[in-house]
Amino acid sequence: MNGSDVAYIITCTIFVFFMTPGLAIFYGGLVRRKNLIGIMEQTYISIGIVGVLWTLFGFTLVFGESIGGLIGNSSYMFMNNVGISPNVSIAPNLPFILFFVLQMAYAIITPALIAGAVAERMSFKAYMIMIAMWLLLVYCPTGNWVWGGGWLARMGVIDFAGGLVIHLSAGMSAMAAVCVIGSRKKMDYTPCNMGYVSIGAGILWMGWFAFNGASAYAANGVAGLAVANTLIASSAGIFGWMCMSYPVNHKITLLDTLMGGIAGLVVITPMAGFVQPIYSLPVGFFGSLVCASAVRLRTSLNLDDTLDVWALHGVGGAFGLIFAGVLADPSVAPKAGLIYGNGGQLFIQVIGVAAVALYAFVMTVLILKVISIFTPLRLSKGYEEIGMDSAVHGEKQYN
Repeated sequence: MNGSDVAYIITCTIFVFFMTPGLAIFYGGLVRRKNLIGIMEQTYISIGIVGVLWTLFGFTLVFGESIGGLIGNSSYMFMNNVGISPNVSIAPNLPFILFFVLQMAYAIITPALIAGAVAERMSFKAYMIMIAMWLLLVYCPTGNWVWGGGWLARMGVIDFAGGLVIHLSAGMSAMAAVCVIGSRKKMDYTPCNMGYVSIGAGILWMGWFAFNGASAYAANGVAGLAVANTLIASSAGIFGWMCMSYPVNHKITLLDTLMGGIAGLVVITPMAGFVQPIYSLPVGFFGSLVCASAVRLRTSLNLDDTLDVWALHGVGGAFGLIFAGVLADPSVAPKAGLIYGNGGQLFIQVIGVAAVALYAFVMTVLILKVISIFTPLRLSKGYEEIGMDSAVHGEKQYN
């Protein structure tokens, strides 16, 4: 084991975990005040549900030896064979328990992203059941396909830090949930507290350096490249979003700046350690432009994705994954992209995007349909009017 690598990954794990409280603050500021506690609790409860399920079953379903290229076996169930010694086939320079907990931090924040799409109207009970089932039936299988030696990994799909398993799967599942559950009675997209939005976005931004940098699994040049690309793309993303918003609103808002930065972070994630930094500028700019256009499309279709999870994570993740197949530099990436003479990689990336997008969408619809047999998916009309804070949780922001 390498001591500097261990210290680096421990630090990254702390910051990746801190992104979940950051997401709670970010989402809390974006909803109406009467639902601020509700959306925060939907985010924080993921720590409990996912943490327990990951320890018992999730880790082995992702990183156990792939059965038919579809799902991991039971070799690490109940943390069997997960100790302080390295696993030479997965992370030979790290304690296996450290790799386990880093992956847990990734797993915790992913289903919490979906809460933003169904904010202010989904039953808390149904939501808890959904994220538990979603972890085991969507996150774990797709994780094995990409990270555990499954069929997408064997086909040659490249994804540096979770564009498929985290962003695309959560974004497409968010849209599925919107389609099944429907819109709020009153669609109000006015943030209740821009201070919270700004602080939450700042925490996410900070954590994203660890989120992407940790995927090198070592304190090395690839980690440095990933961190540099992360900042460059998010900087360029600000201007991409503004190019869509300013001609319409004739104002430059703080919210536009933050959304553009986050869009840039999402689109660079699948290629952060695979491309040269100069390409991060157009990736961040045009990726953010595409995400902002997706918000316009969602609005025109009257789909109530409350906090635009699909536009940011689904569309942004797909954009980043596809362009990884164009820009991947073989000197740092496992495969060359189109501009380096490997046109087939772009085709492979498109297959990966289509497969995960379709699977996540369809499986989420099925999960929600099954849950609806046993408990309502939505809050009652009266509870939705009162707000989740008082009606469901018996709390409010200020007393």
